[in-house]
Amino acid sequence: MAAFIDAKKRDWLGGLSRGLIAAGLPPIGDAVLPFYGNAFAQRIREYEDQGGRRPELELGTAVDDEREKEERALLATKSAALDGLLRRLDFDPARELVYSEPALAAHAAERGVTTAEELGWEDFLRVPVLRAGLGFLARKTGIAAEVIEEFLTDVAYYLELPAMRDGVLEIVEADLERAAPDGGPVVVVGHSLGSVVAYDLLAGLDSRWQVRLFVTAGSPLGLPVVAANLRGKVPGHPPEVPAAVPVQPGSWVNAYDVRDVVALIHPLAPVFAPAVALQVDDQRTRNATDPHSIADYLSDPDIAGPIGRVLRQ
Repeated sequence: MAAFIDAKKRDWLGGLSRGLIAAGLPPIGDAVLPFYGNAFAQRIREYEDQGGRRPELELGTAVDDEREKEERALLATKSAALDGLLRRLDFDPARELVYSEPALAAHAAERGVTTAEELGWEDFLRVPVLRAGLGFLARKTGIAAEVIEEFLTDVAYYLELPAMRDGVLEIVEADLERAAPDGGPVVVVGHSLGSVVAYDLLAGLDSRWQVRLFVTAGSPLGLPVVAANLRGKVPGHPPEVPAAVPVQPGSWVNAYDVRDVVALIHPLAPVFAPAVALQVDDQRTRNATDPHSIADYLSDPDIAGPIGRVLRQ
């Protein structure tokens, strides 16, 4: 485990070093990399071993049982995340289903359905529609449908099961505490689902730490189902920039590659409350090896430069 985490850290730091050098700044020596992946996976396995069902791409009938309600909520979250991605790419369910599910495609055509948004939940939560949506995303982005589905499953577990979210945040907070028990200035970088974890962390961070910069890369924070379930989100209002992030322009740098399926909802600034959205500096980049690669994101001098300049202060 330690060797695996060290390898991931080297990958992050290697990308950041390339970006800092390109920005005319010296590389940094070390960083804290809270790794929650294995513990998160273990919690999921325990949930399933105790009878919890993995959020499959299907929907059962309405039930009163609390366990089944929980499972249904997981599925709805996963499907809502997929729906947000499909709307961004103008998914046409009638066209996508015409070969695999002609009867369902004909039904959609009869109703004049042309986008995923026009589908009712009773349609959208059906296996053929969801599978067609995953295939559509895979073709559009070049990322395997299995990878997209795994990401959506992780999002569903994190957002819908409080014990999952709390367990992940406890790991991150504990690593931060061990690294700097007396607090101090920090730069927080989050990638993929980790950017959601980082947001939740900063929404309730102890005041001993002074956040100098928040950086997100390949982030799903723009997905409506994610934005609606962020820590501290007030119902009926757009999400705010986390309280720990300084109220100044550019205190949050968000990097996205338009080919990155996880970050398809971009830029992020319009998602957040207008009064604070100027804090978000959206940076479009193009990753050389993989649209979702954190090393590629950090090797961009426009992303690495702000990190290096803050660290030199």
